[in-house]
Amino acid sequence: MRKLALYVCLLTILLFPTLTYSQTAATQIIPSRDKLLNGLPVIVLPRSSSGSIAIHIVIKSGATFDLVNKAGLADLTSQMIYRGTNEFTNEQFREELEFIGARLEINTYWDSTEIRMLGSSSKLEAMVKLLNQILTQPKFPQAEVDQLKAERLKTLESVASANIDENFYNTLYGKHPYGHNIVGTKNSIAKITRGDILDFYNRFYLANNSVLIIAGDITTERAVPEIKKGLGGWRKGNPPPYTFVPPVSQSGINIQLKELANASTAEVRLGHTTLNRTDSNYLAARLLVDIFNERLAKHPEWKAQAVLSARKLTGTFLVALSTSNTNAADIISLLIDEVKKLSSIDATELQKAKDKLQEEYYNNINSNTELAARWAELENYSLGANYIKDFSLIISRISLENLQQVATKYLSTDNLLISVMGKTSELAPSLKKLGKVEIVIDVNSNKTTEASVTTPSKTTEQLPSTPKQ
Repeated sequence: MRKLALYVCLLTILLFPTLTYSQTAATQIIPSRDKLLNGLPVIVLPRSSSGSIAIHIVIKSGATFDLVNKAGLADLTSQMIYRGTNEFTNEQFREELEFIGARLEINTYWDSTEIRMLGSSSKLEAMVKLLNQILTQPKFPQAEVDQLKAERLKTLESVASANIDENFYNTLYGKHPYGHNIVGTKNSIAKITRGDILDFYNRFYLANNSVLIIAGDITTERAVPEIKKGLGGWRKGNPPPYTFVPPVSQSGINIQLKELANASTAEVRLGHTTLNRTDSNYLAARLLVDIFNERLAKHPEWKAQAVLSARKLTGTFLVALSTSNTNAADIISLLIDEVKKLSSIDATELQKAKDKLQEEYYNNINSNTELAARWAELENYSLGANYIKDFSLIISRISLENLQQVATKYLSTDNLLISVMGKTSELAPSLKKLGKVEIVIDVNSNKTTEASVTTPSKTTEQLPSTPKQ
């Protein structure tokens, strides 16, 4: 009987790998959910013994709703909410944060604006009071608006006027909101007024267009009453829906070439629109891109990297590379061939990618901040309360057949946009062998970049801080 029990135990270990500590800790947290009368959902994620808390508020509208020709509006609005409230000036607010030993981070994304306040669990009441000020009582002083715009314009001056990422995204998405960039351009920032900022705040900073997540050394019994007291008066409303015309898909291989004077190196971006974040095939596509990057790593001379940017409306499959003008066409051709090979994955590659993705997913939930951010993603994309717990199971069920189908449907090379920046005289003849080439003349020197492989598609404001949790 003992031998049989030992055999069963060993078989169980072999068939069901032991969970890592991070995975076990993440899946054992029992969340509680409440909702205020104003429609604000409150999710409490207790993690005892940390002594600290992270309060993460997700406004479910971001840069997608920037006004036409006013890119950067959502971001400027998010950076203005603490620069003068009913009780505090900008300087006083910073001093108050420092006094209670808290840190504020504000991030603007395409699909959301996210406000994080980190601090000691003992300062919960004071932290919620400050959140009440910036969420329900911002004043948007004209002098502060002017100062913020001046700061942004100064930052944009240091960005190259002709940028490969700008060309790629503008062409790929056209008039769709994803065709502009989150931080804005010199022209768009100059056009934004205090009235625009106030209107954006009134339309989207609503309790029932948001969710509050609090993680750390806290209980539901303590957290919910404080949040009700502090944010129960936050107004609700009717935020505009996502009613945007889908971007026009690429047809065939289209090459856009732009001059970069005195450049011996060509910058290349190639890709197309693809599935959105809520698509059931998203994780399979993510695995394919991870496998693709592993294959690219075997060719370091290409200096290439792929990303899958999946958002609420649509996503982008993008490959970025930097190479010499003389080799650009040959390497682009080789990259296209590599993308085609994604329909052929072996079991070893798939398992390696699965293990890596699971490890990254669970190991990235090792702090209150990251735990709250993970839940923010679940809420913003309606992934379900069991998503974190079931992540390993979802990954394990993805088969080679699934990958083949996803590669064919979502990562095809039939319709590609290829943006190239370099010496047109050297590049044009060889690029014409790959597809139709359009030489673009830069008529606006004030443009800046859309989020790229190396530049996050968000901005972050960090105020006086405590040590990172």
